[in-house]
Amino acid sequence: MQALRLFLGAVGLTCLVSPAFAAWQTVQSDGRARAVYQQGNYELWIYCRRGQAMELWLQDRSLNGAEFQGVDSLMMWVKLPDGRTDRWPVRVVQEGPGISGPLAVSDFNLEFFRNAESFELDSPQTRKVFMAGDMRGTGAARLAFLEQCGI
Repeated sequence: MQALRLFLGAVGLTCLVSPAFAAWQTVQSDGRARAVYQQGNYELWIYCRRGQAMELWLQDRSLNGAEFQGVDSLMMWVKLPDGRTDRWPVRVVQEGPGISGPLAVSDFNLEFFRNAESFELDSPQTRKVFMAGDMRGTGAARLAFLEQCGI
């Protein structure tokens, strides 16, 4: 019985700290890199391809996309541990169950991305917050953007 309690406690603790629920995941291959964050019904990609501008893509994982009606821009707020905040405006177009657009970046805001504590992604038109979370894993993504895309 005690062994069962220990096992169930370990499983519960693993579920609470599982990075699949709260961390940015980095995927890279020859000349491409993307940082992926999932929360609720949404999946966010910030990605690059060598020789092209960075892009942001937000998908409604329910494949509905109805909440994107009337959204032609997004604002990503990136906050450092000391309270400084950077904002990333993105003009977007809807593509089925997702919206995407070019992401203007610089060394300055990519360093914010790398060192940030939290972010929020919202629509100025609808005032809807699509997702908000921590920034664990963005350091690896920043290195992948630099190595794979030269950004």
